[in-house]
Amino acid sequence: MKEKKDQFVIAYLADLDNPDTVLTHAVALARMLGKGLILLYISDPRYTDLTPDEAGSRLQALRSQVQSNGIGGMAPLADVSHCALKNETKPVVDALPTLLNAVVAVAQVDDHARRRSPTHKKELLHNFSECKIAFLTVQQPLSGFGAAHDVAFSVDHRKESKEKLIWASYFARFNASTMHVLYYDYRDEGLRYKWYSNMQFMHRFFSNLKLTFVPHVLRRRTTFADVSALDYASASGYGLFIAVTTSERDGVEFFIGVQEDRIIVNRHRIPVLFINPRDDIYVLCD
Repeated sequence: MKEKKDQFVIAYLADLDNPDTVLTHAVALARMLGKGLILLYISDPRYTDLTPDEAGSRLQALRSQVQSNGIGGMAPLADVSHCALKNETKPVVDALPTLLNAVVAVAQVDDHARRRSPTHKKELLHNFSECKIAFLTVQQPLSGFGAAHDVAFSVDHRKESKEKLIWASYFARFNASTMHVLYYDYRDEGLRYKWYSNMQFMHRFFSNLKLTFVPHVLRRRTTFADVSALDYASASGYGLFIAVTTSERDGVEFFIGVQEDRIIVNRHRIPVLFINPRDDIYVLCD
């Protein structure tokens, strides 16, 4: 029998002067999933001159705080460890599933960050572009553990829409979240057929797990469905949005960019859980 290994939520603390933004969300995820939490700092010369030893001391203090007093008004969390590494950021992030047995990472994105900063949206998306775990991008501390009681994601005509379903099911199963599915009413028959196929797949997926979802038609149309969907989620008071990164760029995206650039730093400050498309399906051990 294959030995079951411990799994961990990673709090990627690129800004040790502002740890609450990442820690509150990471603690909530670890508690929701029943996983351990690892506080991670990467001493990347591109971004910082802080040594691993210096970072380790600060991580140890944060670890003690989370274990003894909690963070951001949350109850203490017992299963917390820390890790400070010296390396370039991207290869460490790529190795998280095997290096630290990670299942999801939480990272801060700052709309005021300078371009050469680990919390700048382009740097963060680059560093996590090939990571084989989901990564939650957050802009402000979590105000309450129940903030993700309503979780939204869009379903369009692309096959990547199916990538969101496993993580959506985790929030429904482990957090009793209500799942909101947002979509366009396609008039083009070809696009409508592909969208309907994705909706049927999703319905079967949730039905097999005895889960439900609430469908919503998006009346406002933009080039990117996730932009309209995120606006709808904000107006409806939803607490989290699930998105898929772009695996292949078509002609339009080469000129105007990809949709994750437009939603990762959003004016609504809604946390966005990104999933990189991959050939295999990663499933949490229950």
